[in-house]
Amino acid sequence: MVSLRTVRSAVVMATACVILASGGSAGAAERAKSAPPAQGGASSAAGGAVGGAVERIAAVVNEDAISQSDVVARARLSLLNAGMPDTPDARQRVLPQVLRQLVDERLQLQEAKRLGISIPSQEIDQAIGRIAEGVRLSRPQLNKLLAEHNVPVSTLNEQVRATLAWQKVLQRRIRQEIMIGDEEIDAQLERFKAAIGKPEYLVAEIFLSVDSPDQDDQARRTAERLMEEIKRGANFAAVARQFSQSAAAANNGDLGWVRPGEMGGEIDSTLASSRPGQMVGPVRTAGGYHVLLVRARRAVGSAGSEELPQAPRPAVQRPVQKIDVAKAKVHMKQIVLPSPSPEALKATHAAAEKLQKTIKGCGDFEEKAKATGVPESGDMGTVNVKDLPPQLGQLVLQIPIGRPSPVLKGQGGALILIVCKRDAPLLPLTPEEKAQLEAANAPPPPPPPVKGEPAKLPSREDIEQELVAERAELLSRRYLRDLRRSAFVEYRV
Repeated sequence: MVSLRTVRSAVVMATACVILASGGSAGAAERAKSAPPAQGGASSAAGGAVGGAVERIAAVVNEDAISQSDVVARARLSLLNAGMPDTPDARQRVLPQVLRQLVDERLQLQEAKRLGISIPSQEIDQAIGRIAEGVRLSRPQLNKLLAEHNVPVSTLNEQVRATLAWQKVLQRRIRQEIMIGDEEIDAQLERFKAAIGKPEYLVAEIFLSVDSPDQDDQARRTAERLMEEIKRGANFAAVARQFSQSAAAANNGDLGWVRPGEMGGEIDSTLASSRPGQMVGPVRTAGGYHVLLVRARRAVGSAGSEELPQAPRPAVQRPVQKIDVAKAKVHMKQIVLPSPSPEALKATHAAAEKLQKTIKGCGDFEEKAKATGVPESGDMGTVNVKDLPPQLGQLVLQIPIGRPSPVLKGQGGALILIVCKRDAPLLPLTPEEKAQLEAANAPPPPPPPVKGEPAKLPSREDIEQELVAERAELLSRRYLRDLRRSAFVEYRV
């Protein structure tokens, strides 16, 4: 007797063959081109339009609510500031970090209000004026740019308000309390002398904090997504300015020259194996994840800021380890929406698009599959990827686990898939690929010792300023962490 699961597996493959043969991939590309931009007040967390007159809430922070239109508008602003394309996929990748930033800003504004700190509109206008000057635009031109990207001016105003308020909070509660003693300066000078001749690195960073274990996975995935965007062409400095959670974000993520021991063992070992111009990470430390851009390298104590000459390195292609499709398996579900007639095909496709935007995970997908009343919809069980059509096999290996696939459109209707579990072993590397990987990962040669002029020591004033900045950064992170831990925060997306 043939099991129901076997019948369903055969149905999903047959259905997918029909849909893909009728141009499902082209339909998805065309849909991405023609989709209208989401408007504030009617946007889902993925950046698509959601029908209905009632504004949906993305998060509640103590007594304040963050709407989904707030999140979408801020995502658009973040992508604009970072020089990243404003596409549904790009918005989806940055939304977790954007929502967390909005939560932090609500906490910062609430703390400023508790301390009696307010930001006059004039200060906000002046700050935005400086932003416009920095990008060589007049205020009307800046407003026009925001409008062209569907970003309300109020979104930028609120971001600036939160930044200014938090600066005043830190000035009142932290910076005046930092005192650096002579013994601390002496100890720092001794550490500098001990590091003379060792490599130091000119570094910029994107830092994403982790305050509790349940945030770890999301922070790591966000860091990986930001690295992907930078590899696609986004500017590192712009991305750091918009998404990094360290004080260096205001300075394009620039940390200056970093000496051994300044940022911990994990960072030291990563920098030691890096080369100028290389982006590395994400690196996990006690505070969170760091994405590092190594801009230059020199010996501690050398004059100037020239990069030390590097021994020539052959160009090495890093091998990409491929998935073993013959052994790959996925646990997947499907929603089949057949079209009752050719005339109703367009409406069926539109209904599938609307449904796809409402799916929140595998459990929700299962409920919506049952609600369709279509027998072919539901749990497909575990399927061998090799048994699927090639295009469908590639799709189920690439879509994120727990997120619905794009709507696959065909002449007979529409299909939505979701992968709830994936076992995708990798093909072993060949001996040649292993050799390539070892060559690509080989650390650069150590810098030559400092010769000629004696090492240049920093002044005591420079060291004091450096220590003050380090202490202020640490206390600022702790302050915000304590606000997060004591607040009532409810995420609804």
